[in-house]
Amino acid sequence: GALQNGIVEPNTRINTEHGKFKIGNRTIGEADSHHNFAELTVSEILAYSSNVGTSKIALRMKDKLLYETLTNFGFGAKTGVGLPGEAKGLLSKPPWRDHLTANISFGHGVAVTALQVANAYAAIANGGELNRPYIIKEIRDVEKGEVIKTKKKTIRRVLDKKNAHLLKMMLSSVVAEGGSGYTARIDGFPVAGKTGTAQKVDPNGRGYMPGFYISSFAGFVPANNPKYVIYVTIDSPRKKGYYATSVAAPVFRSIARFA
Repeated sequence: GALQNGIVEPNTRINTEHGKFKIGNRTIGEADSHHNFAELTVSEILAYSSNVGTSKIALRMKDKLLYETLTNFGFGAKTGVGLPGEAKGLLSKPPWRDHLTANISFGHGVAVTALQVANAYAAIANGGELNRPYIIKEIRDVEKGEVIKTKKKTIRRVLDKKNAHLLKMMLSSVVAEGGSGYTARIDGFPVAGKTGTAQKVDPNGRGYMPGFYISSFAGFVPANNPKYVIYVTIDSPRKKGYYATSVAAPVFRSIARFA
């Protein structure tokens, strides 16, 4: 949304406050305690999963534009895939206080479905168009010999081709050495994608469950000419820690390599 509206460019430099950013009486920190950078470009903010940098971009956008961007990409609404019981997720309408704008920018204070995330990444992969996902490829009538194929239905354009291309390159840097998605790379094919590590909401009250996370990796391959969008999400990983780098990205790698 910030790229599309000319608020930042990939090389725009942002002060990331050595990993601690105060908004009123709240402090935004980085998920990785080793990430205490003084300044990062927007591309580096994506590669290193900087909560502080993402928050500062969101505050430049302001709440209304961030909300419009999220709804444009399909969050807060059913995808229309046709599966029974599909959830629309949770996305409150603005106005938001600054700390909520910051939290929502890096994925707290919202609830999304795996299909919404995969479909949003498909929009980046295909050059900026959000399409309606579908399960049934075709319906065949054996007696009549008729075949009814499901046709692609574009919902709306969410990025122009230039910014979709820029974002593809930026997401490729996430998988480069030093990026949070390095463990998702596969030999011989460029990969684009993004790690996600989210605290789990406590179903029995306010706040989050200590020690419980959702780890995920969303991406597409090959990055330069995408054929597959793959989204891996792991509920409450216990064996190898909980960061998506060590839990979800290697699963993405296995699936992508096979595909």
